[in-house]
Amino acid sequence: MAIGNENQGADAISEEDIFRQMAEAVVDGDDDIIEELANKVLELNIDPYTAIVEGLTKGMSVVSDMYENGEAFVPNLMVSAGAMYEGLDILSPYLKTDSTNKPSKIIIGTVEGDVHDIGKNLVKTMMTAAGFDMVDLGSDVTLSSFVSSARDQQADAISMSTLMTTTMPGMEKVIEQLKEEGLRDSLLVMVGGAPINADYAEKIGADATKNDASQATEWLTGAIAELPDADLRWSEKQISLNKVKYKEELAKKVTVEAVDIGLESAKAIIEEFESVGVKTKESMTHTDRSLAALADKKVDRLPVYPLACGVLRKFAPVTYKEYATNEEAFVQSAYLGSKYLDLDMFVGLVDLSITSADLGCGIKFPEEDTPSSEGHLEDYEKIEVPEVKEGTRAYELIQATKLGKAKLNSELETPMVGFHEGPLLTLTQLMGASRVLGDINTNPDVVLKAVDKCADYVAEVSRAFFEEDACDALCIDNLWSNNVIMGHDDYWKFDGQFVYDKHVPVFKEYNQPYIVHNCADAVHYDLQISKFGTALYSYAYYPSGKDKGSYSYDELIPKYGETCCMMGEVDPIQFLDNSPEGIQKIRNDTESNLRGAVQTLKENGLQSKYVLSTGCEIPPGAPLDTSKAMVDVVKELGPELQKMMG
Repeated sequence: MAIGNENQGADAISEEDIFRQMAEAVVDGDDDIIEELANKVLELNIDPYTAIVEGLTKGMSVVSDMYENGEAFVPNLMVSAGAMYEGLDILSPYLKTDSTNKPSKIIIGTVEGDVHDIGKNLVKTMMTAAGFDMVDLGSDVTLSSFVSSARDQQADAISMSTLMTTTMPGMEKVIEQLKEEGLRDSLLVMVGGAPINADYAEKIGADATKNDASQATEWLTGAIAELPDADLRWSEKQISLNKVKYKEELAKKVTVEAVDIGLESAKAIIEEFESVGVKTKESMTHTDRSLAALADKKVDRLPVYPLACGVLRKFAPVTYKEYATNEEAFVQSAYLGSKYLDLDMFVGLVDLSITSADLGCGIKFPEEDTPSSEGHLEDYEKIEVPEVKEGTRAYELIQATKLGKAKLNSELETPMVGFHEGPLLTLTQLMGASRVLGDINTNPDVVLKAVDKCADYVAEVSRAFFEEDACDALCIDNLWSNNVIMGHDDYWKFDGQFVYDKHVPVFKEYNQPYIVHNCADAVHYDLQISKFGTALYSYAYYPSGKDKGSYSYDELIPKYGETCCMMGEVDPIQFLDNSPEGIQKIRNDTESNLRGAVQTLKENGLQSKYVLSTGCEIPPGAPLDTSKAMVDVVKELGPELQKMMG
């Protein structure tokens, strides 16, 4: 796009034309044109603020509307955002501001332990376009950094996001730290991410959560307008009063949190088990039941496995770091958890950075939380595919899984399901999700070569699992199949074709079922089930995303039940609440899911092709009696319900 036209000189171009062309350049993601136009604004003494509002912001609004309507996806948004920021960098230093019209300051980041930053960046972009001054702390942000940054900036709001259920409790800890320091009433707190819902936001004391970046921006604009004057909110007197206000509440909280809820609930379950034993003797073993469900054969009841992996370490008991790095700790956690909860399977999910670590990124190992990748690679060209051998994380995981399989098979007749990451997920952990998804538009050939290398390693890891006979089945996390983040064609081009060409053939070679876990909220099911030939699909269901393609069993079983066993969908976040009311809610939701799934199976001529599970992993700091509640309901009601299948 050229500035101006053949019939008028560059100097004759009108303000309206400049603003229109700026908006178009943002939509196109054209950094060069934006740079020219922004400098032209300064050259012609056009008000920079008006140029931002009428040019950059309007362009971003167009892209936002396209995104909301399914006409654009995250890579498009990121490229447009890059163009918008290019213009902001040039124009912002020339804005005329005073104390009465300073933009509201927002602290934003992804909570500690989570390196996913797509959602955070979308919110940042929309809020920047709306005129907020965004202080971006990045991803994997330490909890204290949210508080200290808010204090230093005298911020109007904090916006925290996460994709991983395992890191959600950090949000509540930030709010508690704000209370401790008397800062909670000085600002608003928003939380967001696929697993976050309004109930959770209210429970932890956040002010709001919204379904998407546009809604978040709209809400925050109105909410900040209602805040008292910043000088009052941030005065030393008010902060001192707030400390007193929350002192009693926090004292009660500290007393409760002094107890390791995972460990205490594990002890109670062990004590009950050893005094009573397994309450009901069942007619099928865990392995037989799981295999029968996969093949839609007759079962005594549907299998059940809340996605309890790292949380089971409290039965051993060991820290998460030990669970993730010590094979004996891993095996004991899997064995004792499967034994005392009477699980129908165990999935050996350690963290989502096994393969990316072997390809070059750093790993952070907290004592009591999920490991996460850090120190992303800077150069795609430096990705080197290693052998799966001693010293790699993949090799260590395979050996630990192999030992776990031997123990679970022989002593509990329970299947061990191995677990690792797919190609695009590996690359996003290695390089950073925002960078990779942005480069899909700007440097597609580089990304394709990198995914190809990741696919080679992923295939070799799976091959090593099968060669070692390390698991009864192998599950792959192919996260980015999401029709909000990536369109069908882009997903196929940048992940799906590599899975199909390089990874699925390994499973066929060893006559193994292809199994997928995906906690995204609007999945390209046709690709990941029909094209891959997936035999078991572990899925998440988010009711708020139903209009964008988040589906529950009553839609998935009729469409895919003939070929694929579905596994989901109880909300894992409620497993943090082991109050009597919380446990009853889990029981109620599990019963509803169980009854509905059995009825839907029957209506579609099936009898057992479903596994009761959670939509994502249960946070590792959760109690264990909540998982037990889910299993108990299925064991209590499952046999009678199964009889209706005939």
